Amino acid sequence: MKLLKKLLSHRRVRIGLAAMGVLALAGGVVAWQAGLDLADLKAGWDQVNAYLVKNPWALFVALVVLPGLPVPTSLLLLTAGVVWKEQPLMACLLCLLALALNLTWTYWLAARPARRLVEKLLSATAIQIPELPRGDHLKLILVMRLTPGIPLFFQNYLLGFLRAPFHLYLPISILCTGVIGSGVVLSGAGLADGKLKWAITGVSLIVLGGVLTHLLRGWLAKRKLKVESW
Repeated sequence: MKLLKKLLSHRRVRIGLAAMGVLALAGGVVAWQAGLDLADLKAGWDQVNAYLVKNPWALFVALVVLPGLPVPTSLLLLTAGVVWKEQPLMACLLCLLALALNLTWTYWLAARPARRLVEKLLSATAIQIPELPRGDHLKLILVMRLTPGIPLFFQNYLLGFLRAPFHLYLPISILCTGVIGSGVVLSGAGLADGKLKWAITGVSLIVLGGVLTHLLRGWLAKRKLKVESW
């Protein structure tokens, strides 16, 4: 309860909840204006769910591609948990693999063609893209991954553009996002299948991920790194 009160006391959390409420209200108004009701929405989801169950490759491709766009990754992971509810552990493994592939292609897209294009545009000017000191690579990755409010796709592109070492970028990124991500998948699977153990396990992983993030942010703060406070 104390942890929940602490989270709710943060301005960013309150703003996020308010934004979600506004979006939900706006979606409800749009659905009402379009003449849709809960039965229509349920029927539409049932069709989508049936297609994804029969074509799991489509959901896997979506998990690899869409997080590289302004699409909420948590919503995709929750969908994966619901669709693959029969095999929750396999769902977690597939989501982690898809996440690793997404982290890879977004990084190299920014590190190679995007950076070369920017360097070509800047070649006629005196402006140069700064090179990160070797000792700052780990710090940058952790700061980006642990600072709340920064979209995942933006983190990937920025870290790739600044060419943080890939051998550090990939494992640290998976560790920072994989715990909470797996919790979201298991929570979705447990709620969809009515199995309390998976739902509890998922929520526990989400809480664990939040605690670990808090501890790491404290560790970074002690070293006087610029980690934006909530």
